[in-house]
Amino acid sequence: MENAFIKGLWTNFTETLGTTIIHPQYTVLRFQREAIIEAKRYAKGKLIDIGCGRMPYRKELEPLVESYIGVDHPNVSKLYSGGYKPEVLANAKKLPFKNNMFDIALLLQVLEHVDDPGKVVKEAARVLKPNGVLIISIPFFYPLHDMPYDFGRYTKTALKSFIDGAHLRIIKIETQGRFFEFWLQMLNTFLIKRINDMFKNLNLPTIILLIPTIILAVPLILVNNFLILIIKRLSQVVPRYPDYFPLDYLVVARKK
Repeated sequence: MENAFIKGLWTNFTETLGTTIIHPQYTVLRFQREAIIEAKRYAKGKLIDIGCGRMPYRKELEPLVESYIGVDHPNVSKLYSGGYKPEVLANAKKLPFKNNMFDIALLLQVLEHVDDPGKVVKEAARVLKPNGVLIISIPFFYPLHDMPYDFGRYTKTALKSFIDGAHLRIIKIETQGRFFEFWLQMLNTFLIKRINDMFKNLNLPTIILLIPTIILAVPLILVNNFLILIIKRLSQVVPRYPDYFPLDYLVVARKK
């Protein structure tokens, strides 16, 4: 019960302040936000959100399209509380739709959670109309999460192979984050996961450690996020260093 309560608080906090520097995952949530900006750019007609989860962006995108269909795996969907419920429960490797039905398809933070991402991309392409657009966001450097449904991390080369295998044309494939953003974001994530683990196992020794950990974590996370913000500003005026440490990738592709 305590864990569910804390999870609910965290979800509300993320939905309200996720893209501000007070949130520990400010950087990765900002990157995920860029996928929604792309989705708005191409939004029209019928939209399918594959692996939709709680659909936190539905209220922004639904007014821009004729229909919004959320699809999630039945075993995964039951893990979520609150938010929107999917219209369809199905395996992303075998979508229950005819060919050429949708104008835009979303795979947002999904491919790392399937055991055959190439097949999932092909299915998304199959249900897209000709000239339909697929938008993918996916983490690269990120801790294990949503176990046992965390299967892998994929490089830009792998993502290109998925897109080519589905006979899609790449419009954009963008590396999100570099070394310093990666390092600072991972420190934030470690602190939050450590605090979460402590809440799961509350006892007297844990409580004694928990209080100073929170007191230390809050200002450190704020400083880290402020540094990330400075790095982002500097990257606009100085040459960017190599993208050996991507946090996320953003892909936009069109059906031929």
